[in-house]
Amino acid sequence: MINDINKFFLKYVRRFYILPISKVLGIMAVLIMIWIILRMLRKSKCSIWKYFNIVLHVLSVLFIIRMTLLGRKVGIRELELIPFYTLTTIPYNNEAIRTLLMNIILFVPFGLTAPYMIGEKIKNEYLKWGVCILSAGVLSILIESLQYCLGVGRAEIDDVICNTLGGGLGVLADVVGFWLNGRRRKQRI
Repeated sequence: MINDINKFFLKYVRRFYILPISKVLGIMAVLIMIWIILRMLRKSKCSIWKYFNIVLHVLSVLFIIRMTLLGRKVGIRELELIPFYTLTTIPYNNEAIRTLLMNIILFVPFGLTAPYMIGEKIKNEYLKWGVCILSAGVLSILIESLQYCLGVGRAEIDDVICNTLGGGLGVLADVVGFWLNGRRRKQRI
């Protein structure tokens, strides 16, 4: 059963990955806008929304682990610590831009849902958002370190940069939703 789920899952992930970049970005933009609208429409302390985001957060972490660590063949250990090295490969690497964008997109759901994992533990929204972005960076460093130690992928600083940026873009959607909610409340008064 788990093997069937894994095959089904990978089939659709591969389909998503081979879509033209413009479609991938369009799909992500629409999904983020839907998330922002849902965030705005929720009741102020709606626990269903909070738990929904917690479940999505756990699923996003599992997805990240699945895509970066599991199911990969053990090979040689490779390490690339030159920032933005992938950009220098664009002239001869047709997949360079796609790789960078997919690394960003991989962490967007993490950033979208991370503020709900923190919940009310941090009252200051700005600090909460900063902690969420930092946690995306720390998770990415942990994954890249494991890839290197286990020899299951190339550990790259570009991945850490892109993953952290993706987490930040996800958090930015929460910032926009927070800002729009504040404006809506002011208009009601």
